[in-house]
This record gives sequence, structure tokens and C-alpha cells, in this order.
Amino acid sequence: MLIDPHLSQSKILVCDDSPSHAKLLHGVLSQGGVRSIEVVNDPRRVLPTLSGHGDFNLLLLDLEMPYLHGFEVMELLRSELEENEQVPIIVVTGAGSDEIRLRALDLGANDFIRKPFDDTEVVLRVRNTLRMQDMLVRLREINRDLELKVRQRTEALDSATATFVHKLGEICEMCDRSAGPHIRRIGRLAGLLARLADLPPDVVQLVERAAPLHDVGKVMVPDELLMRPGKLTDQEFEQIKRHAGDGSMLLDDTDSPLVRMAADIAASHHERWDGSGYPDGLRGDVIPVEGRITALCDVFDALVSARPYKDPWSIQNAVDYLIAQSGKQFDPALVELFIAHLPEVEAIYIRDCPPDCR
Repeated sequence: MLIDPHLSQSKILVCDDSPSHAKLLHGVLSQGGVRSIEVVNDPRRVLPTLSGHGDFNLLLLDLEMPYLHGFEVMELLRSELEENEQVPIIVVTGAGSDEIRLRALDLGANDFIRKPFDDTEVVLRVRNTLRMQDMLVRLREINRDLELKVRQRTEALDSATATFVHKLGEICEMCDRSAGPHIRRIGRLAGLLARLADLPPDVVQLVERAAPLHDVGKVMVPDELLMRPGKLTDQEFEQIKRHAGDGSMLLDDTDSPLVRMAADIAASHHERWDGSGYPDGLRGDVIPVEGRITALCDVFDALVSARPYKDPWSIQNAVDYLIAQSGKQFDPALVELFIAHLPEVEAIYIRDCPPDCR
């Protein structure tokens, strides 16, 4: 007779307080092709036996036993064993009431063997339970492999998106050479302020990566307007203002959380806390927090940086401006956080902007 590999390659634990019943089950299983069988007559030995030897594939468990009822053994196993230590359970019982069967199933029993048992039925039920368990194990392995592949693909896509955003930022730098260091610092400043505002770590990372694209819409603005040292006319300023909406339009319509956030920042970084900003005149908390963060960092860095049309301000003068505009142009809570952590802000400038860069 062909021996099923699920039987021959399995290790089974039998727990029955009756030595004669346990011996009978051992014989039936051996005749059926199971080569590794361990028997315990004391139910208190089940947990240490399974936890000490993690290679058991099945437990045949009697219910009516001294010291611990079979139900108590099942409850103990479910509470004390790790998920990878759990084994399927076939309950061996002479009781046939629905109440007992339902409780056993509720506690995790996989099948039942009725006493007095039929030898063939015992082997078939054991074999089928082992086959089912093997299928579940293989399914978990397949799911783990699929999850790993999805995670790897997602990480690869995130990396590609981050690279795209970085390259787009470099394009912005080429359009406005003087803004290159500014664009890089905005990411670091915005990431710092997002962290100080207790945003979730994944959101902080998105803000830091997306904030450098706040002015991406300026690629659609003529260079002579961007670089002009003198005062702009009202019409020219209106043309400049369109970069907020243009940047959002350039980055819109994507499933990438990073690019979506960059689009939101581009659209909202010129909104003002008091509602007098552009392009939509948003007010207060209605302005996306990433836009409020980038707006403050953008203005601060622009003030302390040299531009074709202005000399750099001192950090103290820039801080005084933030205080004066708190509740008007900027979110007051963010201004307070920014100033309270000014040494961390200054550290970004020490690292990213030596004295000769401003």
C-alpha cells in the first residue's frame, strides 16, 4: 500500500489519560504510515512538549482527563504558544453533543474522532487534516512571497518617484540659478517643522521631499520676470502669481502620495493665514498644513538669502518679520515652533549655506 507523504513525514502528539487508548491510537497511526508519534498521558505535559519541540504537525487530544480538561488544554495552547508554534488539533471524544463539538470548534479544533473509533477513519481524518494544514502553510508562504514582491515593487516605485521629484527640482534650479540652494534648504526646513508639528513620520518624509517643488510652476514664467532686479508692474506680478496654480496643474492627476503632496504645496504655499493670499484666498486651518509649513520656510529662507533684487536679511530680522506676520501671513502655532527651535534652523544654514553662499 502506498504511504501518503503527509503521514510518513509528520510528527504527531497523542494526549490521552488512558494508556490503553493512547497505545491503540499509536498502533493505528503507525499502521497508517505515521513514523513519528509521541504519547503523553498527563495533559499538563502537552504545552511543554509542544513548546519545547516546534516540529509537531498535529495534536490528537482527548477531552475528559484529570488535572486539565481537553478544553483547558486548548485554551492554554492558544494563549501561550506563538503563532508559528500552533498545531492543528483533532479532538478524540466519546461525547457527541452539539454543545461539546461547537465549543471545541470555537477553541480551534480542526476535526473530531469519535470513540470507539474506526481505524480507517482515524487515518483518513489525520491525513486530511495534515493535507489541509500543509495547504495553509503553503498558502502563507505564497502570501509572504507576494507581500515581499509588492513591497519591493512599491519601494522601487517610491524610489523612482522620489528621483523624479529630485530631478524636477534640479530643473527648477536651472531655471533660477539663485534659487538652487534655497530649493534644497526648503526641504530640510519643511521636514524639520513638520516633525516639530508632530506630523506622522511618513508625512514628515513626504513634506521634506515634496516641499522643494513648491515653485515648480515658475518653469512657465519668463526668465526676465524671475531675474528682474527692479519692481514688477501689477500685470507682471499677476503673471508671477499664476505659478502657484500652474505648479499644481503640472503635478496633478497622479496616484503617487509624494507627487500629490507636491501639487498641494505648489497650490497653497502662497495662501495666507488671514485669507488674503492666492490663488484661492484660503484662510486658517483650511490651508493644507504642508502648504502652511512650506510658506513659512519659503519666506524665511528667501529673507535671509541674497537675491538679484535684494540683499540678505539677518536671521534676527527675519525672525522679527515672522513674529510680525504671525496670525496674518503665517500659522501662529508654526511660527512659535519655528522660533522655539531656532538653533536647529540655524544648524541647517551652517551645514547647507556657508557664509560665502549668501
